[in-house]
Amino acid sequence: MPFIALFVFFALHYIVYRFYFKRVTKRFLRLSRYFLIVNYIFVVAYFIGRYYVDIPKIIYYFLSLSIGVIFVLFVTLIIYFLLSLLPIFSTKRREFFTNLLNYGSGAFAFSYLGYGLYEGAMEPEVKNVDVKLPLSESIRAIQISDLHIGGLIRNSAVLSVVNRVNLLKPDIVFLTGDIIDCDIELVRQEVELLSKFDASLGIYFVLGNHEYFHNVATLLPVLKDSGIIVLENENILISKNGNKLFNLCGVYDLFGDRIGILKPNLDIALQNRDEKLPTILLAHQPKFANQIKESHNIDLILSGHTHGGQIFPFRFLVTLDQPYLEGLYQHNAKTKIYVNKGTGFWGPPMRVFARAEITCFDFS
Repeated sequence: MPFIALFVFFALHYIVYRFYFKRVTKRFLRLSRYFLIVNYIFVVAYFIGRYYVDIPKIIYYFLSLSIGVIFVLFVTLIIYFLLSLLPIFSTKRREFFTNLLNYGSGAFAFSYLGYGLYEGAMEPEVKNVDVKLPLSESIRAIQISDLHIGGLIRNSAVLSVVNRVNLLKPDIVFLTGDIIDCDIELVRQEVELLSKFDASLGIYFVLGNHEYFHNVATLLPVLKDSGIIVLENENILISKNGNKLFNLCGVYDLFGDRIGILKPNLDIALQNRDEKLPTILLAHQPKFANQIKESHNIDLILSGHTHGGQIFPFRFLVTLDQPYLEGLYQHNAKTKIYVNKGTGFWGPPMRVFARAEITCFDFS
């Protein structure tokens, strides 16, 4: 996976140089070329730090910025190209408008990057979501997704999330994948913090695709030993004060199908549940909903994965792969799905029009 990503980023750097910098920075073309070379080296170093070597946090921060920089430049290139097609560039004042576009696109790129860093630094917002379930007793559930512990998200960030969630006084916490995104040996302290959610009905976890990248067989026992309940194609009956409330099901991530281990299996996950009670399914990727039919009798799916696009307009690319992007949807007559925008981030510490979230459900 990292090698495919590095090829894609190499292509992005070449495209930006060939179709943007060669037009905009003619006086400083050599400097621009060196800048892109260094930026790509930083991208390579980022992936090395993400998957192979533990890099000091301050260095990792600047390495991660390289991914945001090339994405911002690529979006700027697209806008630059579209604006250059306007009729004003065929008039006698073409040189004036061209200079205006060149300088304006540069200002846009800096502003775009700056705002992304600003929104990315914001604390996750608490999203209160109203979903009706026929429960015998009301409960408060919290969903955390895509925290991506590792890299820039370490002890203090995890502690902040745990403290904010505990202030909401949840009965139950759902961790819907991509929670851990590095070798478990590097973040045992952070996993211990995750076990500090004050939820009397338990903390429940399902795998996301990123957990598969970091020796998932070693990760799962550590989570279980910390008191986090891992749902592996299975369901559990949730009760409160002796009252049966709902079936909680969890499946492995779809990435398991691609690599041939820990494959999701809905039929196994639904076996032996109480058909008289509502059913909530934890599935990391929203497109798992494509396997859900009315006959499965699932009331609510909780997913993440998309980050809400994380950096606008990346959301439009995400929707090519995922049927649901963010928020609450009616999947079929029986089943709703909620997609959390992610509590952390992947890559650069940036978000644009997709602020991180902690989702709060008051079920009754």
